[in-house]
Amino acid sequence: MTRAQDGQKKVDVAKLMKKVDALLDETPPQLDDAIPLLRQVLEAEPKRLMALHSLSWCLDAYRRTDPLRWARELKAEHWKLRDQVLALTEGTKSGGKLSDAQRARTLALSLWAEDVVRGAPTDAQLDEVEAALDEAEGLRELVDLARGRRGLEAWRCVRQGVKGYQALLASMSEAPERRILDVPDDDDSCFGGLEGAFSDEGFISWLRKQKPAARPKGKKGKELDAGLLLAAGEDAAPFVGPGFSGAGRVGRVLALRALGANLDVRNDHQQTLLHVAAMVDDAALVQELLALGASPAAVDDEKATALHRGVENDAVACVPVLVRGGAAVEALDENGRTPLFDARVPQTAQALLDVGANPNGGKGWTVLHQMVCFMDRGPVIELLLRAGADASLKDAQGKTPAQEAMEREFPQLARLLGATPDAKPASGRKAR
Repeated sequence: MTRAQDGQKKVDVAKLMKKVDALLDETPPQLDDAIPLLRQVLEAEPKRLMALHSLSWCLDAYRRTDPLRWARELKAEHWKLRDQVLALTEGTKSGGKLSDAQRARTLALSLWAEDVVRGAPTDAQLDEVEAALDEAEGLRELVDLARGRRGLEAWRCVRQGVKGYQALLASMSEAPERRILDVPDDDDSCFGGLEGAFSDEGFISWLRKQKPAARPKGKKGKELDAGLLLAAGEDAAPFVGPGFSGAGRVGRVLALRALGANLDVRNDHQQTLLHVAAMVDDAALVQELLALGASPAAVDDEKATALHRGVENDAVACVPVLVRGGAAVEALDENGRTPLFDARVPQTAQALLDVGANPNGGKGWTVLHQMVCFMDRGPVIELLLRAGADASLKDAQGKTPAQEAMEREFPQLARLLGATPDAKPASGRKAR
């Protein structure tokens, strides 16, 4: 017997699946513990249907609750599992006691349909989506089908032109506070599945031409305004920054504008729509808001501009758009910090330097003084030094960045700044 065969023989698949079932039956399901066990099962038995289905179900949970992680780490595996299930269950019939094949195929068809309608499907693809959803619904009733069905109906409206556009606009009026996360798939306030239709250029062009209605009074007006903040990016919370799917945001914002929502609305932190759009790095929406008259000079309750907030959340794409729209690269917040102070990664720092940011900017301290407060900012510090940041400049207390680094017990950062730290600092200040 070979070593590989011996290793495979030791895998007790039935025992592992029993453990998985117990983990997934818990409230909430213990996904992090179940996933490696399922992968181990599939290493031993690559075509075990319920293992494929259960792992796909687990990964889909992350797609709904942690979309950034899913997109970065899990998407390719997830779609491969989906396609394997579809291939293995082809020809599954409806009726009778719910079988493993029926259960698995229903979810796989739902995932496939939703993925298609979130893009820009052709008429032929829409017909395929409709057939897939009809088949899935014949096999098993499933809440997850709501996203695919919702997207299909929206695309059918788009294909009708103006009449369909009016129907989509009316649907937004009925449920203005739609969101992506933290909402049941079959709830009217779920936006999932509509991303593609609300990104259609014909629909967006029509929305741009609509004269905004008078803002409704009372509860309806407040719902529209709340929906506007959600559409601009607050529905992504806590997943701000680049990477979160922002498809459909321009269409949503324009639809709510047409219904009378207040484009000057602010959230509890006095952040404008432009702040929120920059925080999710939606450059297309930032451009749209600027064209609608949004002020890049507007500040929130900490005197931070949209450029400050975008950079703080690692947004890169919106930096040149904001600057071309009039955002001041050297604007100071209440702590005397320019947007460059908020750069946590080299990419955002470089984007700001490319549009003319001063590596020695700030009031009372410099960008380097800020960077040495964080142990992981070494790459940003190196970039700033190459761009001309002066490590000899002192802050209002008379300290250089290297001295600040030593006080915070970051000798490696002090060395980057040319210091030769040999002794422990007297101060006990800790890192932020």
